[in-house]
Amino acid sequence: MAGRLQGQVAIITGASRGLGEYCALAFAREGAKVAVAARSVEEKDPRLPGTIFHTARSIEEIGGEALPVACNVADADSIQAMAERVLDRWGRIDILMNNAAIQPPGGNADISPKHWELQYRVNVHGAFHCVRSVLPTMLEQRRGSIVNISSNATQGGSPYGGTKRAVEAMTQGLARELAGQGIAANVLKPLSIIETPGYLFAQVPRDELGDDIPEIPPPDSYVEAAILLALQTPDTFTGRVHNDAEVIGLLADERSRERFRALNPDYWSASMDSVG
Repeated sequence: MAGRLQGQVAIITGASRGLGEYCALAFAREGAKVAVAARSVEEKDPRLPGTIFHTARSIEEIGGEALPVACNVADADSIQAMAERVLDRWGRIDILMNNAAIQPPGGNADISPKHWELQYRVNVHGAFHCVRSVLPTMLEQRRGSIVNISSNATQGGSPYGGTKRAVEAMTQGLARELAGQGIAANVLKPLSIIETPGYLFAQVPRDELGDDIPEIPPPDSYVEAAILLALQTPDTFTGRVHNDAEVIGLLADERSRERFRALNPDYWSASMDSVG
């Protein structure tokens, strides 16, 4: 399966469903071997379909190569074991996409201390330990791309937004520290809501919303932005924080920009054009 990521090995956390699953399939279509890392090893609720095995099978059905790995990113030992399994299987790690995250209910004044601490263990410490688990290999290769996932929640002051601000700061620090060693580090965030099983699970049914339905972009441009960031080096693009529309505007060719313009709402195109 030839493509832009041919021969590379990628780890994607939170890849049992949603955007992580979409990116895992897209990376495989581009030729990457994909480690599908997540906690979900069995489907416990039909409203939240997906497991690591389901995603791995989907990759294999399109001719790709996948390794399903049960991994709890709140546990540093689980993360290290996951990285070692990937190295045992393929001998290298070229791309890390830190996609796994949780968003418990509550604001700063009323979130339970247990949920506050868990959110930081998963969203911040998990991303940190995933990076540290792959760094020795990337440093030895003198090559690697780290793509950390953030959110527009950083514009507010929610507990979840706070974790994502921390991830953005960590990524920018990593980019500076690793620039001379062949490793790029960037942040991707969705410009707006994208329909995933998790999002739909938490929403009022669309037929109950009447005409008050926001225009939601498809996941295609987000997935393409993830691929484009996975391709970067310190010499081309590192230490940057952008939404998917901005990444397309900055890194895609004109033909691709026009294709995604046709797929997305006007506000998405406006964001793409703002950096063009």
